[in-house]
Amino acid sequence: MYNRSEGFFKAYDDTRLFFQIWANPQAKGTIIINHGQGEHSESYHRLVDYFKNDAWTFYAWDMRGHGRSDGKRGYVAKFDDYCRDYETFVEKVLADDKRPAGPVLLFSHSMGGLVQLKSLTKEPTWLSKITGQICSAPLLGLALPVPKFKSDGARILNQIMPKITLHNEIKNEMLTRDLDVIREFEQDSLRHNRISSAAFMGMLENFPYVQALADKIKMPTLLLVSDNDPIISTPEARGFYNQIGSKRKEIYIYPNAKHELINDTIRSTVFQDIKKYFDSFLGAP
Repeated sequence: MYNRSEGFFKAYDDTRLFFQIWANPQAKGTIIINHGQGEHSESYHRLVDYFKNDAWTFYAWDMRGHGRSDGKRGYVAKFDDYCRDYETFVEKVLADDKRPAGPVLLFSHSMGGLVQLKSLTKEPTWLSKITGQICSAPLLGLALPVPKFKSDGARILNQIMPKITLHNEIKNEMLTRDLDVIREFEQDSLRHNRISSAAFMGMLENFPYVQALADKIKMPTLLLVSDNDPIISTPEARGFYNQIGSKRKEIYIYPNAKHELINDTIRSTVFQDIKKYFDSFLGAP
């Protein structure tokens, strides 16, 4: 069982960012969660609950403009702010003297995957302390159609009204086929469907940047993707996987799954696959 705690830490510009810890007294390793656009750290309660009797302590945070962190919903002045915040959080986790000894694994989803992967290509000082990573539906290209007026107007908006946020075009039916989970999302006041022009343009600019540097990622990597994700580009994710420089890499492709694999109707299978990967770093059979 977990001893749950929460708190806040300061970003480079003093923005107050929320984090929470699910500490397992019997833990032999650490998982650091990086959520996707529009969601927040509490969106991973099913994943965390699945491992409540296992050997891991989980750390998660809310990006600026998300969840319980400060900032206008969906707004970021520049995409790299997400990366700088993420790197600060990882440093905070690694410096925690209460963190269990043992492997440290990164788990990211969607836009959180893009943030995580870009941070890794920059080869941060803490890179050698990370044992491996999982990217669930990493945002390396879009399958979701974006209205032309939004894509054309993003750069202009960023210049004249940078704090304006627009609907991100994501519907809950794209995230999961589980009707109970959809109702949960509809009642979740911490979820939002807004995105700023800087965040949108930053995504587009970083797709080719991260793809071009895939061979710099040497750590063990597992990608989890739907065969036809309605939001992120499955072909781009698979292309990225082929270029990763790691000697140990795996990809699991789930037929007909929606975007949030850990909240979809197939989540029990996804959890089992994640557990198998996690356990491999503990020397478990």
